[in-house]
Amino acid sequence: MRRVLRLTANAGLVVAVYWLDAHTAPDVRLGMLYAVPVVLVTWQDGLAAGIVFLAGTVVLGYAVGLDQLPVGTPFATRIVNEGAFALVVGIAMAGLVQLHRTQRDLARLATYDQLTGALTSPAFTARLAGELERSRRYHRPLALLYVDLDDFKAVNDRHGHGTGDAVLRLVGDAIQRALRQADVVGRLGGDEFAVLMPETEGTVALAAATRLAANIRGAFQGTPSVTASIGVVASGDSGGLPEELLRRADTAMYEAKRGGKDRVIQAANP
Repeated sequence: MRRVLRLTANAGLVVAVYWLDAHTAPDVRLGMLYAVPVVLVTWQDGLAAGIVFLAGTVVLGYAVGLDQLPVGTPFATRIVNEGAFALVVGIAMAGLVQLHRTQRDLARLATYDQLTGALTSPAFTARLAGELERSRRYHRPLALLYVDLDDFKAVNDRHGHGTGDAVLRLVGDAIQRALRQADVVGRLGGDEFAVLMPETEGTVALAAATRLAANIRGAFQGTPSVTASIGVVASGDSGGLPEELLRRADTAMYEAKRGGKDRVIQAANP
């Protein structure tokens, strides 16, 4: 609906420019104003829509020229005039499309970890804050898993960082396979991951964490052998701050490491 409204508004702008151009003196050239709606449409709705608008404005500019150019003006001159307009605006459109792609790529870099496909730490924390607010407002359960690979530094030291990166990719895949579509995975840094589980009670989260630990263990049948320690926190509608929930899950994860690693610990309610 919004797209239809935008296109309608820009079409109205084209009509306004046409009316002004047709009703002003021939020596006042307003045809370049067509560039405004064409550029707006290209930025907002894509190159295909922009091309359609550009073609329409070229036709309208040519029609106005039939009345305003001196009698006997060669047809080729008219074509050159409209072609020059189309070329200049087309270059601007191409630049806008490239700028839009660059912005989209930068936004993705800021949101998703390029190695594992998980959310970056800032993006995950923002998502967690939103879910905590929803949990408080609607009195819904929520759970958080904190996942840390065991002895990952030894993997990098013995096998190299290329192998370490491959391990992280496999771990990311294993986490995704063990979870529901509604769950959200974030890479907090290095070999640390977090999983946000909306609408999830503590017992369900604990079972999911146990399944996740088994998935990670089973993803590596040879060398290197990789396991994970996982801390689980369940939050009621009282919620709490994202940093507090992450801290509690992190503390539970370290308890799992101190207990022998490759295990799951659920934090007690505060």
